[in-house]
Amino acid sequence: MAPFPRSPAAAPERALPDPPARDPWMDNARLALITLVVFGHCLEPLRGVASLDALYRFLYLFHMPAFVFLSGAVARAEVDVRLLKRIAFRLLLPYLLFQGLYALAAHVPGWPDAGPKGVTTPYWLLWYLPSLAAWRLLMPLFVRLRRPLMLACALALAAGWADDVGYRMSLSRTAAFFPFFVLGYLHAPAWRERLRGPVPCMLAVATLLALGAAAGAVPDPRWLYGSNGYAALGVNDAAGALWRLLRLAAGVAGSAALLALVPRRGFRLTPVGSRSLQAYLAHGFVVKAAAAAGVFGWLAAGVPALLVAPTLLLAAWLLVRLLASAPAAGLLGPLTSPRWLERHLWRAPPGRDRPAQLERESSGRSAATSRSIALDSSIKRRA
Repeated sequence: MAPFPRSPAAAPERALPDPPARDPWMDNARLALITLVVFGHCLEPLRGVASLDALYRFLYLFHMPAFVFLSGAVARAEVDVRLLKRIAFRLLLPYLLFQGLYALAAHVPGWPDAGPKGVTTPYWLLWYLPSLAAWRLLMPLFVRLRRPLMLACALALAAGWADDVGYRMSLSRTAAFFPFFVLGYLHAPAWRERLRGPVPCMLAVATLLALGAAAGAVPDPRWLYGSNGYAALGVNDAAGALWRLLRLAAGVAGSAALLALVPRRGFRLTPVGSRSLQAYLAHGFVVKAAAAAGVFGWLAAGVPALLVAPTLLLAAWLLVRLLASAPAAGLLGPLTSPRWLERHLWRAPPGRDRPAQLERESSGRSAATSRSIALDSSIKRRA
């Protein structure tokens, strides 16, 4: 731990803590999950193929719940200016930028859909950004309530009863996936310690096989998206609540199974997982361009059926490697983490002592990173 340099005449200053190293388990999990997300989006144009449709439903049972779980694992329980600033400049501003970019891309000849339907309706994969912003704002409230996980589940079930809760501002998905966020915040430390060893790994494999067999029983993949109410899915409130409850249980089981199989040690590619967000936001352009060019139709017609899924998985892995690489971070950074706009738009409160400000910001970064390393549940405050 090295202190900031100071002149001999300067008053003594406290040394800033060195940022802790990242947790390889978390970054390995992010790398695996972003690959599965891209793979799932590559399967989407081929859902008419029976075997690929079953694989698609299997992936959607757990890959986004596990992503939300990891996001909750590093969430904070306090609302302050720093949190609001990060939400504004790391989530909402990139959402607006990419919403506009996808709107422009939709004018390209052959683009397979009509593009965004407006600023308040997230386009396709962009729903995650406003939902993550909402979860981070809701978390400080829920951790001070009694039985926060039970209340989050109740909110997820009740959201399906409202017909007007849907794609706008990602309200339906925000409610439907919120229990996974709360679960990650409250129980990620315990999961990290218990999901290790040969027995949890064997149980994880058995769980994933069972989910794969059960995926075909999902009547409509829209049940897995969390973006529709029960009436839109053609069931009454009681049946809808039951289906959503089963979906929550499958998401928890699948997330635990996948995380149990994630390696704990670092590899050469582990740092790629720390840049998963830029791959998430940018890969949609490549997938949609491939659909417009007829690549998926060619795969379905020209490649043996048994090789289509491995080919798409390999393509997803290579695309993630490209979009989450360090050179790509330099190109995509101004959009995925627009610090240039932050510098122009953000005005620090006047009269703040600069060393004290740096120390507080460094302390905040260290605390957030420490939760991703130790996932220490003792820092959580409950009412």
